[in-house]
Amino acid sequence: MIARAVATGLAALLAACGEPPVQVQIPFIAVLDGMPMACDAGGEAALTDLRFYVYDVQLRDTAGADRKLELRADNDWQQVNLALLDLETGAGRCVNGTAKLNNALVGTVAAGDYRGLSFTLGVPFAQNHGDPLRAAPPLGDAAMHWHWRGGYKFLRAGFVTVDDGFWIHLGSTGCEGTLQDISGCSAPNRVTVQLHDFVPGRDVVVVDLGALVSGAELDDATATDCSSGPAEEYCVTAFRALGLDHASGMTSGVQSLFSSRTSP
Repeated sequence: MIARAVATGLAALLAACGEPPVQVQIPFIAVLDGMPMACDAGGEAALTDLRFYVYDVQLRDTAGADRKLELRADNDWQQVNLALLDLETGAGRCVNGTAKLNNALVGTVAAGDYRGLSFTLGVPFAQNHGDPLRAAPPLGDAAMHWHWRGGYKFLRAGFVTVDDGFWIHLGSTGCEGTLQDISGCSAPNRVTVQLHDFVPGRDVVVVDLGALVSGAELDDATATDCSSGPAEEYCVTAFRALGLDHASGMTSGVQSLFSSRTSP
């Protein structure tokens, strides 16, 4: 009788726990005008850089509930809630890059039917202002740290055309204090991304670099750059594509840099 009661209780417990978590891989690709971008592209445009941090990754199920994607900590690209995506290879025009590539998020999520993806482009405030020389990967990458701003570059992106080009370094600005002792930043510049139609296992996340320069002049042989400064005119268009207000660094509108599409 006791054994039967224990067995019944165990079965009920297992049923309550539900199915075990499933592993999910979320790939990212870079495009310009709908065409894939690479550092060693042989056409009229080539990638020069594309690295960025994301955190708080969640999948939305068909009932409208968000489920956290627990990233697989790998002592290289990912912590459980933070990842560095690196879509450049150090080849061709990516002269400041590295050969290592990380073009996908990998993690586990509760079993379910998912039809949406969300994440934040950036580094959480609590981790953004530490010492990169002592930080665990992927926050130990010196190329992604903005020493003079006391935090990380959330996004490094750029490309060149035949006689022109564009690059952007995005991160928090107007930060008060010194490294490891920042009290706040007047312009957080973190980007909220929501992709309502994303289906894991079917879709890829598209990083459309053209959105950052929509309407800008790219054939005047004059560099078009943005390092998140308040006086940089070319940041206005790029920030609009990021869904940010350039003056305040706060969310304003919907970002257009990231979208999703069915994997080829």
